[in-house]
Formats: sequence, structure tokens, C-alpha cells
Amino acid sequence: MNTTDLLLSLDPTLKLHSESEWVGVEEAKLYSAFNSGGIECETGEFLYGFVRLLKPEWVLETGTHYATGASYMGMALKDNGKGKLDTIEFLRPIHEHAVERIHRMGLQNQVNLYCKDVKDFDPGEKKYKLILLDTEPQTRFAEFIKFYDYLEEGGFIFIHDLHRHLGQEVKDVPGIPNQPYWPWGEIPGEIVSLVKYEEIRPFHFATPRGLAGFYKTHPSDYKWI
Repeated sequence: MNTTDLLLSLDPTLKLHSESEWVGVEEAKLYSAFNSGGIECETGEFLYGFVRLLKPEWVLETGTHYATGASYMGMALKDNGKGKLDTIEFLRPIHEHAVERIHRMGLQNQVNLYCKDVKDFDPGEKKYKLILLDTEPQTRFAEFIKFYDYLEEGGFIFIHDLHRHLGQEVKDVPGIPNQPYWPWGEIPGEIVSLVKYEEIRPFHFATPRGLAGFYKTHPSDYKWI
């Protein structure tokens, strides 16, 4: 039984959909999802395996939604026998739905659910080995900057819904033709500098919704000439 099948068995309210119901590209037929707002099941399975591999003490997620990502990562932390996930949702009804799901999954000891605006969340002394940013697109670059210093050296940040162009293409928005960088906004100079000076290394997975990753370099990494 894979992790998606396990989620379905633990929560009978979940229903599996083809990703092609929401994303109009041919490869979307190969992917599945529980809803149009959370991560794809394949992305969840990837994050489950990634958490199992990293064995983190702390993981951070912004944009809990209905706790799809939190369920996959929470299951991985439970199977690791260590680690906690902080996940943040600002809409009260959605947060309450997520709380119910996490309890239904038996993951309340692994997942801390916060109902607040991400900009008001203070990690304190925590250092995260993995961060998943999945709120509104226009806020995620700012969240990257906010939480970068809380990311361990050798850790990873993922931004969901972000394709290889990193949101920097020109789009025709209803009523606003040739709109650049919508809705993401321009990549902030802070992030550009981090990439330029190789403090972070970007990479990308070409899923239907897009998943951009950033590795925070570690002092012991091999130094390429």
C-alpha cells in the first residue's frame, strides 16, 4: 500500500481525482489530487519520501489548506519516529477542516496547526530542514525571504505551483493584457543575490502545477571550480 492509498484508508472523506480535472495539459492525466487547492498526490508522495530521507527535527508549511501536504509529511515524521511539522493557515473554516483531518489521521503529535497570517508567525529558535511554501502566489517570495534565515544549512525550500519560469513570464490577465510576472510579482533582489552568490541553488520538477526547489548550500559541500 502506497502513502496515497493509506491516506484514503485513514480518511474516508477523501476522494481521488484526476489532475486533468483542474489542469488543462496532457501530462496532467498522469497525476492525481484530492482537490484543486492542495498539492498533487505525487507531490505528496515525493514529500513523504523526502522527509523520510532527511529525518528533520522541524518542517514548516505555509498554506495548510485541507492538510493534504501536512498529512503526507506528518505520516513521514511519524514513520521516522521523530520530528514536528508547523503548518499555517489563515482562513478559520479551512483551518478547522485541517485540524479534523489531522486528528482523523492520528497525526496530532506530529503536526502543529496554526490559524494566523503567515507574516505574524514567529518560529522562535527553530531551524527547519524543509520548508514548503503553498499560500497565495503573490506572497510566497516574501515568505521565502522571511523564513530563509530559519532554514538549516543543507536544507530545502519548495514553492508549489511555480514552474521553471519562476512566474516571470508575461501573461494576458482578463482586462489587463501583457501583464508581467502576474500573480507572483518580480523575483526580489534578495533571492536573486542568494542565487548569484551560490548561497542557494534552484531546481525544478515539471509537475502539472509546478514545484520549484531551492537548496541552501552547506559549508562542507564540495567546491566546484
